[in-house]
Amino acid sequence: MEGSKKVQSGDFSSAGFLRNAKGPFAENFRGMVFDLYGTQRLDKNLIKGRADGYRGWALDKFGDEPANQFQKALSRYNSRIDYYFDENAEDIEKYFNELQVYEEKRQDQRYRGVAHYEDRLEEKDKELYGNLSKWTNDIAKFEADYIDDLNTIGQSVTQSDARVNQVNPNQGPVDLIVTWVLFICGILLILGLFTRLAALGVAGFLLQVMLAQWPFAHGADLTYVYYQSVEFVSLLLIAAIGAGRFAGLDYILWNSFSKCCSRGASNKGE
Repeated sequence: MEGSKKVQSGDFSSAGFLRNAKGPFAENFRGMVFDLYGTQRLDKNLIKGRADGYRGWALDKFGDEPANQFQKALSRYNSRIDYYFDENAEDIEKYFNELQVYEEKRQDQRYRGVAHYEDRLEEKDKELYGNLSKWTNDIAKFEADYIDDLNTIGQSVTQSDARVNQVNPNQGPVDLIVTWVLFICGILLILGLFTRLAALGVAGFLLQVMLAQWPFAHGADLTYVYYQSVEFVSLLLIAAIGAGRFAGLDYILWNSFSKCCSRGASNKGE
């Protein structure tokens, strides 16, 4: 099930798909991307601030006894971050310079709709996204290692099973919403519970996917539209007939509700 895969992996990101949106709603979808160009995730002060927040979380979990060791782990992590940014300083500066030029070209209305121009912009966007993804994934891995250090220290000192868990720094609100909507709606459809609502929830998601690849826009990936449209129509059909009423928990709820209402009506009649 698609939703369960996203929950289990914990690293689902819609950024690549939303950045590549085509058609009249493209800017709206791009605007939904969390930290579109990495200005937050490549900010050393914010990165170190997150690390200090995890140290505080570890103190809440394990108490003050390992506080000095937590501080040393934080210092080691900050040094690692400083070294990484120093090593990649030239490339990161180049990335932001190219990003500024790219945005200026994207906003240039003179060439909007020109196929060759749009293709070159798309290629550049993929290149920029690839560079950004490498750095942010590296930093997320460093952060995970740091959190493992905090847990190892805390558990060894306090003999506790408590843990500090990483919050994926590369996931935004849209990623979490998509993950849990698909997971919950998938479970409901399997159980046949609140079938109409669940079917409409997934259908709404598929509609967004299709709108992000507008069929008449240059460069749109029509495979999304073709196979998602079949699922979309099927889900609308399930919502229309309320399939759960015939086989599923909705059937039990429907019968219980019907009996309750009929009993109440007969009592009023008497």
